[in-house]
Amino acid sequence: MPARISPTVLERYRKQGKPYPYQAFYAATEHLIRATAKNDHPRAPPARPRPLDFPYYQIQRDLNVVREDAHSFDRLFVDLEKSVSPQHLEALNISLHADIPLDQLIPEEYLPPQEWLQHPSQASEALNTQQSSCKLSNDFPIPGHGAFYDRAKELLYDMDEAFDVTTGKRSSSAANTIRLGYSHKFYQHLLLMAEYWDTSKDNYTTTSEGNNNKETYTGRRYGASRDMPASFREDTVCALVEMCIWPFRCSIQNPRSSVWRKLRFHNRYLPIQGVTSAVCRNSTDRQKARRGVSEGPLMSIHCRNTTTFRAETAQRGQGREELMDLLFEAGAALLVAQKRAREGKEEENLGKDKYWTDRSKRHLGELGGGQQDRDTDERARREIEAFSEPMEGLVVEEQEGSSSNSSSRETEKNGTRKRKQRPGAQAYLDAKAPESTWESKVDYKMIGKEVGAGADKIFLLSSLNHHLSLVSIRVDDRYLDFITHGSAAPGFDPSRQDWWVLEVKRSRWYNLFEAEDRAESMRGIWGAVGWMMRGEEESIKD
Repeated sequence: MPARISPTVLERYRKQGKPYPYQAFYAATEHLIRATAKNDHPRAPPARPRPLDFPYYQIQRDLNVVREDAHSFDRLFVDLEKSVSPQHLEALNISLHADIPLDQLIPEEYLPPQEWLQHPSQASEALNTQQSSCKLSNDFPIPGHGAFYDRAKELLYDMDEAFDVTTGKRSSSAANTIRLGYSHKFYQHLLLMAEYWDTSKDNYTTTSEGNNNKETYTGRRYGASRDMPASFREDTVCALVEMCIWPFRCSIQNPRSSVWRKLRFHNRYLPIQGVTSAVCRNSTDRQKARRGVSEGPLMSIHCRNTTTFRAETAQRGQGREELMDLLFEAGAALLVAQKRAREGKEEENLGKDKYWTDRSKRHLGELGGGQQDRDTDERARREIEAFSEPMEGLVVEEQEGSSSNSSSRETEKNGTRKRKQRPGAQAYLDAKAPESTWESKVDYKMIGKEVGAGADKIFLLSSLNHHLSLVSIRVDDRYLDFITHGSAAPGFDPSRQDWWVLEVKRSRWYNLFEAEDRAESMRGIWGAVGWMMRGEEESIKD
């Protein structure tokens, strides 16, 4: 049983805008209880819905701006989260184009036509016989009209009827007419999102009881959109992507460590928030496939739980969350490009043969240590001692017969629990190098990159609110090399280089609560994966 959170600690998490421990567990448990409840039953009203908000990007590109050198560019991103400003977007030279049609993001021959939303028997003979003789890059046949239609038709079902099937309401007429073969998991997670976002059935009623007015609510929502656990959105988007990529023999790879979500930026690593998972190609090697090793990545899934992007007094396009949102999207694309560029390379271990990873050399002044490192060691020890103190407000509920659990938790007499030692500070004292940023279950390969091209085309699935957008980002090889290593001659100014531009093209936002938008988003995912998985012969032609 998860620990009970005291009201004081719970309020602290809510003020900071962070998910409290076991939030997703409690929310999913409550959903199981109310899954079969009727929406027309009056109950306590949730918070009033807020208008949907999306980030607005206003980028002023000034290519005549001259910076001192590469070191000044590096210093600009030291305290990114504390002092974000439009200068960061200008420094990266981001070129953004929004509301781009899918046929301009994906080559037309790989994008499924609108006729594929119809049954293959109703399509023209030319369309049915127009199947490419080429194979995918993994030597499997290219999925055709039938595989696409079997999945797309389920996304075109009415959302309420699909929810009745997932919750087992056999009294509904949809139970005998709708079959959810590929999308059952998707609609299960979409229902969890709808219980926080779907305002189409909201009905607030005020009744008078004596001198008091009582407000009741009927509808689908059980909470405010800002209170939805981030995992609900991530699971929904991943379920939609899974049903689209399985015909291509691809799967979703979830990062098993937060270190694998960090972008190497010169000599430091920047954490990229919102990186949920990546689409990878299943290995054709039988032994590797048994170990769960995949190849890629092909594209990244980026979900954010932000609902407010600017303060009331902030100008549109200048909000802190708006700037951070675009920077995180660019960082997620650069992270995928860095992983793809590792093909055929060996990992560079940061800290190898450095004085600060050798305790015997750390305090030698001629090697860069001295009094400063001794002060750092002392701060690390004090931090470990403070971190080992019992946590306030976290009460452990022990059940009868759980003596084995209580002994392993090292519970104090007053019911508080001791914190474990902080691994970062302890690793510093033990003179350990940073954790590896290379994933052990991924063979890094530049799948789908055009042969002989000096740039890589990265696809990103971006999700906000209950919407999904397909983003295409072109990353030049020299741009990526400078971001990764930062090696440049004194006086080098990246803004003077013709390759110093990050081209970002975004489709419109597709509403997952609308059937047409769900099918259109599937067309984009299907076309993007199909283009990335094209055979070697077609890559040479491109």
